[in-house]
Amino acid sequence: MTMTLSLYITRRFLRSMVMVTLVIGGIAALISGVENLRYAASKDASVALAGALTLFQMPEVMGQTFPLILMLASLITFLNLSRTSEMVIVRASGVSALRILVLPVAVAALLGGVATTIYNPIMAASMERESALRAAMSGTQVSAMSVNEGGLWLRQGLPSGQTVIQARRASEEGSVLYGARLHQFDPDDRLVARIEADSATLSKDAWILLGVRRWTVGGGAEGAPIGAPEELSQLRLPTNLTREQILDSFAAPETIPFWKLPAFIERLEQAGFSATRHRVFLHTELARPALFIAMVLIGAGFSLRHVRFGQVGVMILFAVFAGFSLYFFIDIARTLGSNGEIPVVLAAWSPPAAAILLALGLLLHLEDG
Repeated sequence: MTMTLSLYITRRFLRSMVMVTLVIGGIAALISGVENLRYAASKDASVALAGALTLFQMPEVMGQTFPLILMLASLITFLNLSRTSEMVIVRASGVSALRILVLPVAVAALLGGVATTIYNPIMAASMERESALRAAMSGTQVSAMSVNEGGLWLRQGLPSGQTVIQARRASEEGSVLYGARLHQFDPDDRLVARIEADSATLSKDAWILLGVRRWTVGGGAEGAPIGAPEELSQLRLPTNLTREQILDSFAAPETIPFWKLPAFIERLEQAGFSATRHRVFLHTELARPALFIAMVLIGAGFSLRHVRFGQVGVMILFAVFAGFSLYFFIDIARTLGSNGEIPVVLAAWSPPAAAILLALGLLLHLEDG
């Protein structure tokens, strides 16, 4: 009987979840669509591009709002069961609230696992496409840096031409590159010089290179031979990059698929940069099932009280406030973790764990009457 009852409640929960998802998704698509139409009009872009921008934005929007959707679905489900007195019958039969919630909580945990392992790569790909499309519409570059097995790569553009910089590693703040190799191009994208340096230090408006070996391509002509290297103790090269631009140009953690994130963190640390922000995001994704469980428990905790006791509106308001408060504390914890103020594991796992414990405390209080 308990399993049949759990399946019945779970079906009601899933129906509510689909309904809330459609409503919130429709509202979000409408708001994003209007905003993207304004943006496309300001860039003289077509309506089709605005529609594509909205389409690529929706996975991120739904990924951010889905915990709230779960809480609202749980709230609606158990309020409806209380309003029809079905919960009174269930409780009178001796079935506890915690046993009723076992299957919905398991479904929430399963959805959290799917969101981390399957939905996250989809969201990352859509965010990357959105950034590329927005950059194409505005005529700007997406990023000036990339990190791979060969070290880190920088690109700077000046009126005199592009310069591509490769380095084995860098200082944590990004202002010093070690084992630097620079390729200078003229405005017609022809290679004019290749420079190797033991180190490159970023000053206010130039790279200060030490231990320099410079090869000049004859006249910048296509296929021209490279002469013998010119050795210099120091060389100053103009730049328009700043330390903040270098650090901010890393791929955002949200744009990296979950399965590729550990390798990216390893390459980032090998290059000499701090990967704390990416580690926090990785653990946040691992903690997503716990977050989904917390949201279902919060919705249930504020809706299992029978409607004859009144104050239904107040309980709904408290539930919504609790959900948004959890979002707020997650954001604070992630910020503190990314800044190194608290351990990464604590930053990612403490908000959902605390929410689960508080929701269970509320449910046990209701259970005791």
